[in-house]
Amino acid sequence: MTSTDQSTKFYGWGNLRTLFMIYLLVMGMVFYGFNVIFPEMITDMGWSRGDASWAQSIRGILIGLSTPLVALFINRYGAQKSLLLGLSIMTLGLFLLGTVASQLWHWIVLWGLLMPFGFAFGGVVPIQTTVSYWFNRKRSMALGLVMTAGGVGGFIAQPFYAWLIAQFGNWQIGWLIAGCCALGATLCALMIKGKPEDYGQIPDGTREQVEALSPTQSAAKTYQSKISWTLSDAIRTPALWFILIIVMSQVMPLYMITVHGIFHLRDSGFERMQAASILSFLIAGSAVARFPIGWLGDRIEPRYIIAVLHGVMLIAFLVIWKAPSLTMTTIAAPIFGFAFGGGVVMAPSMVANYFGRESFATINGFLLPIQVIFASAVPVGAGYLVDMTGSYDLAFIILSGFIAASVLFAVLASPPSPKEGVLG
Repeated sequence: MTSTDQSTKFYGWGNLRTLFMIYLLVMGMVFYGFNVIFPEMITDMGWSRGDASWAQSIRGILIGLSTPLVALFINRYGAQKSLLLGLSIMTLGLFLLGTVASQLWHWIVLWGLLMPFGFAFGGVVPIQTTVSYWFNRKRSMALGLVMTAGGVGGFIAQPFYAWLIAQFGNWQIGWLIAGCCALGATLCALMIKGKPEDYGQIPDGTREQVEALSPTQSAAKTYQSKISWTLSDAIRTPALWFILIIVMSQVMPLYMITVHGIFHLRDSGFERMQAASILSFLIAGSAVARFPIGWLGDRIEPRYIIAVLHGVMLIAFLVIWKAPSLTMTTIAAPIFGFAFGGGVVMAPSMVANYFGRESFATINGFLLPIQVIFASAVPVGAGYLVDMTGSYDLAFIILSGFIAASVLFAVLASPPSPKEGVLG
């Protein structure tokens, strides 16, 4: 490639297209596909909901515990190699689930012990880190664009896997198709480029493109840290802990719905395809939110956006809990999805904005283990609660309280000052 090409072609947009496809296949077709395949599998095998949910909880815990290793791996070897490693593990695990898994311990070993490393090394952290490397001024919008893919894929996955299992009469075909999706994501990862500095570029464009902007155009409209915080300084700030509570309040209800949503809706009297369609609309709402909320997050401080979204999320979550009718629940589902989808874009934007892009992987590597370990208690806890009480009521009440508290913490999560972290 000539130097002229180097100066006129910004690789960040190409990265976004590739990351969009990876996120669609991994989070959309694999992660959300689990919602439909899992209930069919444990019903067919005769496992209890509580026992089978251990695999999901262990998976979440191991993702959290391995995230610091992922951050170290990314800092040393780059996000692309992390994606290639994780997606290869994921592909292997899914094909094994579709071919040899026939007992509960097989399920726990494969989904609970092997797949976490696929999701950790091949999922959110390297994808979001790559985006934060390539975009500053348009970071929230870029994150929103990529993360829209998860909702698009999930919207397709819900009815697709329900139809597929009905056509073939077994759940194994679902895992095999998911394995093909993971393989496709692995091939896409071969096209990822690392940091812009490695290619003589800077975030948001080539040097020539960024220098051509007027000062008004090039200035960020939201708070952007001028320094890269160390983890030891960041953990001294209230903002980091408020962000942790915010993301936990997003992940915990999501885990509840993704693992037990079909069961809850079926228990509420809905048919299998109706339940799958409701979750599909939820995920569609998530997809619709991510790009416009990301665009808005480059113009309005993300914490205020999160506060509004979490208030809306709480109302929709309560309606899904009560499931008063097919119409009301179908309306509430995409509203919940919209609020969740927008919030899940704003939280990583806050981390990068508050603590600097170079610190993103390290600080995420600290936050994710904590949030995921707590969130991973939700599937198994809710499973045993319904085994004991016959309903999901208590699980919904606890999670509703957590969402309500997060609205206040979002408002309080103001940008940290160097003095708070004893920095410099």
